[in-house]
Amino acid sequence: MHRLASRAALLPALVLVLAACTGGATPAPSVAASAAATAPSSAPSAAPSVAPSIDPNSLLGKIVAAGKIRISTDPNYKPFSFQNPDGTYDGFDNATAVEAVKRLGTAVGKPIQIEWMTPSWDLITAGGWSGRWDISIGSMSVTIGRAKVVDFVDPYYYDSGAVAVPKDSTVQSLSELNGGKTFCVGAATTYEQWLTGTLEIVDPDKLPAPTDPQVTSLPTDNECVQAVQSGRKFDAIVANANGLADQVKDGLPIRVLSGPPIFTVSVAFALDKSGPDDKSLIEVLNGIVNDMHSDGTLTTLSNKYLQKDVTMKPGG
Repeated sequence: MHRLASRAALLPALVLVLAACTGGATPAPSVAASAAATAPSSAPSAAPSVAPSIDPNSLLGKIVAAGKIRISTDPNYKPFSFQNPDGTYDGFDNATAVEAVKRLGTAVGKPIQIEWMTPSWDLITAGGWSGRWDISIGSMSVTIGRAKVVDFVDPYYYDSGAVAVPKDSTVQSLSELNGGKTFCVGAATTYEQWLTGTLEIVDPDKLPAPTDPQVTSLPTDNECVQAVQSGRKFDAIVANANGLADQVKDGLPIRVLSGPPIFTVSVAFALDKSGPDDKSLIEVLNGIVNDMHSDGTLTTLSNKYLQKDVTMKPGG
């Protein structure tokens, strides 16, 4: 992961998650309140009530007391998270979050609202959130470095990285990008880490990065896309395979190199290690995510937004 996105300052928007996914009021008039994504037709597994055993000082306890969970998202990371013209949040990540929080409300016996937050990606991955949001449900890849500052829930999907070149480029393979070629990539992403040789993941099939890459790191992957649209020239862009495919479909003049992914990594909800105790929330969310795998909800959402199932562990 991540990031084909353009971020603003923290922009909260509320969505009330009840027995069905309905919209809530937003404190910011410019940001719509509801999540457009509707819950899958498959009935969720019945989650056991955890309310009697909740520690009020834990993160779960604080969320239940507030009746609200603050989730970091990205308003411009299509098809994973984005805002529709009417301002509603949509996409695979957002729909997953809405469904997970609906089930969380069932588990604790109380409806839980979502407050969408849009911090910059480097702030999310750095940890030390200082209570500004509770959880990231925004395509965060699990890496050894990130696991030092955030706690991860069980994976909800698996991310593959890819390389795209200008549509008129003669480059056909990764090896042709060796020797000082220019790359655009989102800052603080696994794609930047792959290019710079600092990516720490468990993937025996991870491909070696091109030699001597000249890397331009913009705040988000999507700013690389916008740079290309404005005429800026790069030899290649490195980003999420599904996101790049979506950009090609939308008419961006790029071509994704064929072949195996440059790497594949688990993607999970993340919580701040420096925040309130999150063990009980992680336990409940692990159960919810695993139920969403087993009952087909995540597969349904993946097929809806990505036109393929990315929720199965490769080789699993």
